[in-house]
Amino acid sequence: MRDLFLILFLLTFILVSFRYAYFMALGYLWIDFLQPQRLAYYVFSQLPVAMIMGVGALLAFIFFDKDKRIRFSTLQALLLLLLIYQTMATFGWAALPAAAAVKWDWVFKALAFSLFLPFVLTTRVRIDAALAVILFSTAAITVSAGAKTALGSSGYGTLSLLVNNNTGIYEQSTLVTVATAFVPLLWWFYGHNGFFKKSKLTFLIAAGITFSFLIITIGTEARTGLVAIAVMAVIFWWRSSKKALIAGLIAAVGIGSVPFLPESFTERMSTITDPTTDMSASTRLAMWEWTIDYVRGNMLGGGFNVNKTSKIETEVVSRTGTEGAMDVSSRTFIEQGRGFHSSYFEVLGEFGIPGFLLWMTIVFMFYLTTRSIYRKNKKVHAEMDEDDPERELFEWAMSFGRAASIFVPTYMTGSLFVGIAFQPPFWHIMALTVSVNALMSEKRAARAALAAKEIEEKSRQRRQVGRGEPGQLAPA
Repeated sequence: MRDLFLILFLLTFILVSFRYAYFMALGYLWIDFLQPQRLAYYVFSQLPVAMIMGVGALLAFIFFDKDKRIRFSTLQALLLLLLIYQTMATFGWAALPAAAAVKWDWVFKALAFSLFLPFVLTTRVRIDAALAVILFSTAAITVSAGAKTALGSSGYGTLSLLVNNNTGIYEQSTLVTVATAFVPLLWWFYGHNGFFKKSKLTFLIAAGITFSFLIITIGTEARTGLVAIAVMAVIFWWRSSKKALIAGLIAAVGIGSVPFLPESFTERMSTITDPTTDMSASTRLAMWEWTIDYVRGNMLGGGFNVNKTSKIETEVVSRTGTEGAMDVSSRTFIEQGRGFHSSYFEVLGEFGIPGFLLWMTIVFMFYLTTRSIYRKNKKVHAEMDEDDPERELFEWAMSFGRAASIFVPTYMTGSLFVGIAFQPPFWHIMALTVSVNALMSEKRAARAALAAKEIEEKSRQRRQVGRGEPGQLAPA
C-alpha cells in the first residue's frame, strides 16, 4: 500500500508537469528532501526516481516551459566554478580516487540542480511552491520524530525517524541543523505565501511544525542544534523592535523547559564546555587538528572522502566522585577514517585553501544577496502608494530577504559541528534566493523604466506648452 501511494504521488508530479512544466522540478525537490525511495518496501524502492525526475525536469524545461528564462547570477557563476574545481580534484589529485568519485556523484547532482533551479523558478507562484515542497517534506520527518520525542522515545543516535538510515537529511545532526535554520523561512511562508491565507488553522499548523523543528534537538540530543537555536534566537532578538519582550520570552522558554528535559540531554549538553570528557567531542577536535596538518602538506586538499585516510589519537578524561574527592582517569583511543564533523574542515581538507576560499566566498555572497533583497525591496515598498497593486509583491520579497538572512548564519553555525557543506538544503535555498533576486530586479527595472517614461512624457508636455503648440494652451 505504501509503495502504491508513493507511486501515485510521483505520477501526480509527472502528469501535472505536462500542464505546469515546473512540477517536475518540484518532484525532484520532494525526492531530494523526503527520499521516498527509502520509505518504500518493494517496487518504488527499485525505481531510479531521482534520475527520472532530474532528467524530466530538464526536458520539461526545454520543451514545455513557457516561462523559462536563462538567468545567470554571480552566485551561479561561483557555484559553477566550485563544480569545476571539485571535478578537477576528484579526477586529478584525489587521495582516494574511487571513494572520491562516489561522493562526487551525489554532490555534483545536488549542486548542478541548484544551479539549474533559477531557470525554472521564474515567478512568485513557482518560488512559493518550491519552498512549500521543501518545508513540508522536512516537516514530514520532524513531525514524526517530534511526536516520538514528546512520548519519551529519544536519545543520542537512537531516535527513530521515518526510515532507519543515517545519510543525507536523515543523519540526526544534519536534520537538527536544517530544521532549525528553516524556522524563519517557515514563518515567512506562513505570512506571505500565495496559497494559504493566514488564519487560526494555518497559524496552528506553522506553530506545530516549528515545535517539531525545535524539539528534535532534544530528541536527538545533538549539541549542534542547541548552538544553532541559540544563534537564531540572538538574531531574532537583535533585529526585533521589542528587544525586552523577546528577551523575556526566550528566557522564559529556556528556563521553563529545563525541568522537562531528560537527564541524558542535560548531561550531553554539559560536554560543550568540557569536550575532553566526551568521546565524540574529543575526536572532533583531534580530527580538526589532523585536517590542518594535512592541508599544510597538501594545499589543494585531498579530494572527496580524504578523511578516510586519517588516523587520530584522542584522550578522554573521566571524572568520578564529588568535588574535593574527585577521581580523574583517562583513556587513549586510536581511530581511523573519522568524519570531519565540520563543514568548514570538510571543505578545507577535501579542497584545500583555494576550494575553501571559493566556498566561503559563495557563503558570504549568499548572505549579502539576502540582505540586498531586503534593503532594495524595502526601499521601493516604502515609496509605493498604499493602493499600488505591486506593493504586496515587494513586501513578499522584502520579508523573504529578511528570513533568508537569518537562515544563512543559523545554518552555517550548525555547519561548524557537522559536515554538511554540500548537502542539498543550503544550495536549494540559495537557488530560491537567486530566483527571488532575479524576479525582483526585473520588477524594479520595469518600474524604473515606467517612471522614466512618465517623467519624459511630462517633460515633453511642458515643452509643448512652452512653445504654444496646437492643442495646448499658451502660457499667460
